[in-house]
Amino acid sequence: MFAEQYLWLFFAMVAFGAFTQGFTGVGFGIIVLAGIAFTSWDFERTSVVVNLILPFLNLSIIYATRRESRINWRLVGVLLLGIAVGVPAGYWFILTFGNDPIFKVALGSALTLFAANELFRPRIRSALHIGFGLLAGFIGGFFAGGFTAAGPPIALFVYSRHKDPVLAKGTLQFVFMSATLWRLVNIIFMGRGVTVPIMTLALESIPLVILLVFIGHRFSRQVSSKTFLRIVYSFIGMAGLMNVTKGLLGMWRG
Repeated sequence: MFAEQYLWLFFAMVAFGAFTQGFTGVGFGIIVLAGIAFTSWDFERTSVVVNLILPFLNLSIIYATRRESRINWRLVGVLLLGIAVGVPAGYWFILTFGNDPIFKVALGSALTLFAANELFRPRIRSALHIGFGLLAGFIGGFFAGGFTAAGPPIALFVYSRHKDPVLAKGTLQFVFMSATLWRLVNIIFMGRGVTVPIMTLALESIPLVILLVFIGHRFSRQVSSKTFLRIVYSFIGMAGLMNVTKGLLGMWRG
């Protein structure tokens, strides 16, 4: 299931993703899956490992930002209404099409969208209407269910309502953690469940994740690192385009 020759790449992506999410508030799941795009690992099974790690990552960021941010429960409530429907739809998608070319196209598109959002993030001059949160929640929930990556639409909505991005981290992490836990329920009752190898790999990753989250958050308050982030998101974009190309070629040959 998890070929050992790729373990080093997995742990490298876990460290990289944890640092990035500690730095920006988003990015862990999509970075890990971007790295897995270069391996032969099963995407759905790898996404379950990510699913088990994410609550520890989210709680670490909430703890690290406890003095700077507050959870906006109104935004959380609106987003969760959309997530409640989006997550099951996204997980059904990966279960049904996870080994088909169309999944590679969808995953690649999600990776490319995330990268484009971070590289060319639109400047929202005014807060998006609260009703947009329902749509953002559904789309983010679908991404969370399919790719363990709820980031772009939810982050765009939440950031638009905070002048300082650091103040949004608490709200974002609570929403992401809720989507992750709801996805775990779907895995247990709809999917292929949680196996011992998956639990082992997740447990081995958690200490690394917690350490890198705190380092990333510390750097976010002291360092402006646009070059580093451009490298990160360029890598994600390349992985996305590669998956889109593979998927389209597979559909054409099929």
